Amino acid sequence: MEFKEDLRIQKTRRDLRKVILELLKQNPLEKISVKEICDRAMVNRITFYKYYEDKYLLLDDALNEIKDTLLNSVSRNEKFTSIDEASTYLVNVLEMVVKYIEDNIDFVYALEQNSSMKLINIITFVCESGINDLLTEINKIKPLKYSIPVTASFIYGGFVSALTYLIHHKNTNYKAELNMLIDDLKSNIFKIEFLYK
Repeated sequence: MEFKEDLRIQKTRRDLRKVILELLKQNPLEKISVKEICDRAMVNRITFYKYYEDKYLLLDDALNEIKDTLLNSVSRNEKFTSIDEASTYLVNVLEMVVKYIEDNIDFVYALEQNSSMKLINIITFVCESGINDLLTEINKIKPLKYSIPVTASFIYGGFVSALTYLIHHKNTNYKAELNMLIDDLKSNIFKIEFLYK
């Protein structure tokens, strides 16, 4: 019986997270009421306040779920055996983040309109995590000249900056250029000799 209750709780929380993300596409967070969230999720207010103090904590929970989803998408269990394999992994991480933004552009833009840097911070964290792991493996294959944190921040910093530009200019052809750049990285980024000892 307790297991079923746990599943109901998970479903209720999932529904609430989904609703706030949907509502953000239509209105700024300040104009979204807890009542509206509850009505849309078909949850009563008492239940809402059982799990969340306010709509801001609900949004934080929804963003944490996005972070976990993205982190799971970039995690690897197996080791790299070559620089080419590592390059392919880097491109896959970057493409996955771009695809997430494309698939959720209305939500991403809504967060941007709400002056929330939280999604950009999540993307930065995911890229940093994936690229740090990648460079740790590359360093075993071919020792890096610079520390892993410095090299990683150099790589993901440029990417996150380009993504931020893409979000701010969502109606441009900039995405095509970014995808071409990511594709070029696959064959070039880890062949740059100054990265290695």
